[in-house]
Amino acid sequence: MKFHSSPSGCHCAGMFRHGLLAGFVVLLFSVSGSAQSTDSPLEKELQTSFQAFEAAFNQHDAKAIANLWEEDAVHRQTALAGSLKGRAAILAAYEALFQADPQAKIAITVNSVRDISPGVVSVKCSTQVIHSNKSISSSRLSAIVAKHGDQWQISEVEETDVPTGAATATSPLHQLDWLAGTWVDSDQKSTVTNHFHWNAGKTFLSRQYTLNTPQGFNQSGQQIIGWDSEHNVIRCWQFDGDGSFGEGTFEQISPTTWRCPMVVKLVDGRRASYSQVIERVSPNELKLSLVNMEVDGQVLPGTGPDKLTRPGN
Repeated sequence: MKFHSSPSGCHCAGMFRHGLLAGFVVLLFSVSGSAQSTDSPLEKELQTSFQAFEAAFNQHDAKAIANLWEEDAVHRQTALAGSLKGRAAILAAYEALFQADPQAKIAITVNSVRDISPGVVSVKCSTQVIHSNKSISSSRLSAIVAKHGDQWQISEVEETDVPTGAATATSPLHQLDWLAGTWVDSDQKSTVTNHFHWNAGKTFLSRQYTLNTPQGFNQSGQQIIGWDSEHNVIRCWQFDGDGSFGEGTFEQISPTTWRCPMVVKLVDGRRASYSQVIERVSPNELKLSLVNMEVDGQVLPGTGPDKLTRPGN
C-alpha cells in the first residue's frame, strides 16, 4: 500500500488515500434538508404535513394527530379484519397506542405523490416505528389526502405491515451485503481496518475505519450506505476525523465491480472529486482503486488496485 504525506499537494493525495482505503467519511443529510432538492410546491406542502404528523406522533400528542385526519376519515390495516372509521375512533386508537407503547417513535418517508383531482392527491409512504422495547416495525401506506383551506388532511389510509427482515430483503442495497465483515489492508507502512455492519433494521450499511502507522499516525472515520428510493440509487455519505465530508452514489459496472463517484469538501474549504472502484475478487478478497482524482480542478494521480482481505475466513 502506498502512503504519501508532505506539506505539498502530495499530502492531499495521501489524505485521500487514507480516507478512501479506510472507508471514508459520511455526512448523513436528511431528504428535506438537501440543498439540491427539486420538490415541487405541492410536494413541499405534503412533506411539511407529514413532518407535522411525525412530530405529533413522537410527542405522543394524539389530539394533534387526530386533527390531521378528516372528520369521517377511514384507516384500514391489511393485517386486521376491521378498520377505524372517523376521527374519534382514530384518536382513541392513538391514545391506546401511546399508553401501551410510551416511548414509541416514528419516521415517515414520502415515496411518491400523484394528483387525483384539484386539492386531492394520492401519497405513498414508508414508516418505521421504534418501540419502547427497542424493536422495530415497518409498514407501507397508501393514503388519499385532501386540502381544506391551507391544511392537508388525511381522508383514507391503507396500511400494510412489512414483516421483520422483509422491509429491506428486496432492496437493491443488499447487492452490497457481501461487504459485511472486517477487511484489512496492511504493509510495513500502515494498517487499515474497515468494519462493515448493518444497522438494526438492515436499512443502512455502515463502515467504520481506522488507519494506523508505525510512526504513530492515526486516522478514523465513518461511511454510511443507503438506498434512495426516490432516485433509485445507492447513496453513500461520509465524514472523516479531520472534518472533511462528502457524498456519492454507487453504480455497478460489471458483475463483480462497483464504482462510486464522490464529491468531497476538504477541511480547508477546497473541493475534491474522485471515483472509488471496488472489485470483488473472491468472497474474502477485494481490490480497491482510486481514479479521476481532482482537487479544485488540479488533476492528481490515481492509486491502486490495492488488495483488502477478510482475515480468518
